[in-house]
Amino acid sequence: MKSAVLTALRKIEIKDMPLPEPGTGEVRLKVAAVGVCGSDVHYHEEGRIGSQVVKFPQVLGHEPSGVVDAVGAGVKLKPGDRVAVEPANHCGKCVYCQRGRQNLCLEMKFLGTPPIDGIFSQYRVMPEHCCFPISDSMSLTEASLLEPLGVGFHAVNLAKVGLGDTVAVFGSGPIGLVTLLAAKAAGAAKVFMTDLIPERLTFALKTGADYVMNPSDGDVVEWILDNTGGLGVDVTVDAAGKQETLDHCCLCSRRGGKAVIVGIPSVDRLLLPLHEVRRRELEMHNARRSNGEMKACIELVASGRINVKPLATHFFPLEKISDAFSLVHNYADGVIRAIIQPNGEL
Repeated sequence: MKSAVLTALRKIEIKDMPLPEPGTGEVRLKVAAVGVCGSDVHYHEEGRIGSQVVKFPQVLGHEPSGVVDAVGAGVKLKPGDRVAVEPANHCGKCVYCQRGRQNLCLEMKFLGTPPIDGIFSQYRVMPEHCCFPISDSMSLTEASLLEPLGVGFHAVNLAKVGLGDTVAVFGSGPIGLVTLLAAKAAGAAKVFMTDLIPERLTFALKTGADYVMNPSDGDVVEWILDNTGGLGVDVTVDAAGKQETLDHCCLCSRRGGKAVIVGIPSVDRLLLPLHEVRRRELEMHNARRSNGEMKACIELVASGRINVKPLATHFFPLEKISDAFSLVHNYADGVIRAIIQPNGEL
């Protein structure tokens, strides 16, 4: 099989690799679609995210869907089954798994996170418990978007967004947009979105945002206060990981509000306006991926309550993966989510 291997900073090579065989409790997937995530780009450009450092060679990719190609012993799935894939393989035994915080598992093996190879490959063996059957009505491209949707869904769950709440999402990239979708599905009455890229603001409006603003056009804090009677919003979400968006998260929240940090910063430290955070008694959460929300996301998409189809804007064969990374890194051509199809369109 062929895999896209990161062999040095900003260098991906297509290499021939042995076809893996599934063991007990495992399935081999013929990979259908894999999204190029911002975290993939961090590893590609910088070789690290915080203390997680790439040791070359490394296969990236963690937003997949696929078709079961072969199965090991003790598996209920069968060849031909179409599945969404949860990239987080947790141990189920550690103190965090036992407390229902599987996303904090001490023995986590997460696709594409060093030292675990990802799934920018034609085939990949996965534990059966990470594979979720999808209906014939759901495309494999939609299934590949369920992992990022789970991130937004988890952020919304942490903040307990409910009917009538006001929400502000700072950053209208893919994670900001899935947070918008999840917030609306949870009953949010008004969602504010910001971004520096005009095309993304247009996309956010089409996706259901009630208010959008480019921060280069004015004062974001004043804008939100003017549209909330001077109170601020119930929930803010930093989906960009920048100092400016973190500031907006804190300063646009109402007293007693909630802020969720989900964006991945490119630096190790950001500053908080602590006096404002304290005076507001702001409840702050840091979102770590998702936490067992795949089934709920499948149901939301299958029922039509959430439409993720428009998020997939560009498609590439495995051989063109470097072009996809360049596109995403440069925010070019209105890209939202670039999708790699290692085996062509399945």
